Amino acid sequence: MIMMIIAFFVAFLSFNFFMTSYQINGINRLVYGMPLSIYETSINMLDINEETGPYFDKEELENNIFDYFIFHIYRYTDAFAINFYYYNIEDHSADLSDECHAVEFTFYASLVMFNEYEKTMFYEIRRN
Repeated sequence: MIMMIIAFFVAFLSFNFFMTSYQINGINRLVYGMPLSIYETSINMLDINEETGPYFDKEELENNIFDYFIFHIYRYTDAFAINFYYYNIEDHSADLSDECHAVEFTFYASLVMFNEYEKTMFYEIRRN
């Protein structure tokens, strides 16, 4: 009887480890393999100011990122969240203007057995 309990426990843990690694690897491929065109199409090229240069269209950027993850993420998890933080490149303070040049987004996803995936990525538009 004890051997059956131990065998069940080992099988349960093996399945849990397999599912967790499957989810983490899949989500990592989505996050690290996110196409740069998502960011490039979010740059407003119509109203370029000589002083500030090109900048992110916040609404377009957020919609592009959400659409990308909504289309791909449900193979790996059912629940995810994304937080955006726009900042100034020079001092990393919050940028509340409509013409932001840098964005930090943090991606959260729930995994099996109450584990959570978290990844933060930074993208900046720098002038040459």
